[in-house]
Amino acid sequence: MKKIISLTLCFTLIFTHISYCQTNNISDAIKDLKIVGNKINIMIDEISGDEPLDMSKFKEDVKYCESILASRSNKISKDYSNESDIELKAAYSSLLYVSSLYALSLNSIIVYIHNNSKSHYFIDICTTYRNGTLALDAIKSNF
Repeated sequence: MKKIISLTLCFTLIFTHISYCQTNNISDAIKDLKIVGNKINIMIDEISGDEPLDMSKFKEDVKYCESILASRSNKISKDYSNESDIELKAAYSSLLYVSSLYALSLNSIIVYIHNNSKSHYFIDICTTYRNGTLALDAIKSNF
């Protein structure tokens, strides 16, 4: 009887641990994307503000955000390909979508900084950032 209880307890612990690991990957990705989103929001405020831009700091911030997005996208892609649960695959796809929207926003920031007469890039920055933020909020509400 003790063996059955012990085995049941072990299996329960193993399977709940696996379940929590998958959600940890998603919550870590959400945290990283939230950091990038906050940085982009600050950059948008700086672009639209009255103060002159510190271009070297701005470029460093963009590179930092791009590195987070690249590493996180690689991890999400690996998790997606190894996942069999449809719900988690959908969550990983959504996270990749948010990551790509933030990357588009960063690319538009770079173009706009080099030539601010192209105002449609500023609109692209704001639009892609907002769509990414809305998608990330929807993912956060599910996890």
